[in-house]
Amino acid sequence: MNLQPTDFILEIGSGHNPKIRSDVLCDKFIDDDTQRGGKIVADRPVVEADGQYLPFADASFDYVICSHVLEHVENPDLLISELMRVASRGYIETPSEIAERLYGWEYHNWVINLIGGQLIIQKNLTKNPFGQLFHTLAARDRNFAKFHIAHHDIFLVKYEWAGKIDYKILPPDASPLDLDSPETIDTMLNRVNCVPLWQRWFRVAKGFIPKRVVFRTKTFLAKRRKLPKKTLQEIVVCPVCKGSVAWETHQICCGHCDINYPIVRRIARMRPPA
Repeated sequence: MNLQPTDFILEIGSGHNPKIRSDVLCDKFIDDDTQRGGKIVADRPVVEADGQYLPFADASFDYVICSHVLEHVENPDLLISELMRVASRGYIETPSEIAERLYGWEYHNWVINLIGGQLIIQKNLTKNPFGQLFHTLAARDRNFAKFHIAHHDIFLVKYEWAGKIDYKILPPDASPLDLDSPETIDTMLNRVNCVPLWQRWFRVAKGFIPKRVVFRTKTFLAKRRKLPKKTLQEIVVCPVCKGSVAWETHQICCGHCDINYPIVRRIARMRPPA
């Protein structure tokens, strides 16, 4: 990611493993760990919100990270428009179609490809034919795990944008990923080969480090950043009307929509009513 030292950064769907550089965390499910690998991390300002209805003022951030969220949402258009509204630059990461077909996640609504620099989004209507087989192999078989790490970038879509997100939503009938094309295969393998050797070794080494050590280290490094920050009171708005709100001890109030958003355990719960 092309991050600048002074960037003020929002991370959407930060979950149990936020990035070190993220200044504000945002997750739709604070108390529900069903779709992530652990309990929520709240080691810096965090807001409970739906990425399709972000409770932040226009251009509040320099950069927005949206990792493994786009495939979950109901309306990709809404999420993408919100990303461009709150920041001028950002990074989107999702499973690739290869990962989706091999592993399969029943709660993923969309299949995403990156073709010619454009995100291609299709409704996910295909049931995973392999069940939990490859999830189990990745967890138990060291040789398969090494294969996955070595070809990590085949299983991911990584898209960095500035100014505008280039995307298209297609019908779910046929995949645009032509795996019979030598050019397509070469493009995919070149992504793997372009990864620096130190990054490959780091991925392998990280697999042997206990997760609790990784999380604690990331929290420590995140807290060491001493750059000036905007407060949540400065940037939070109503997620419905995007108007100003009033902060009270136990709730945040939007007079225009007549909606009160609770503050629970010092976390603003800014999801709009159903």
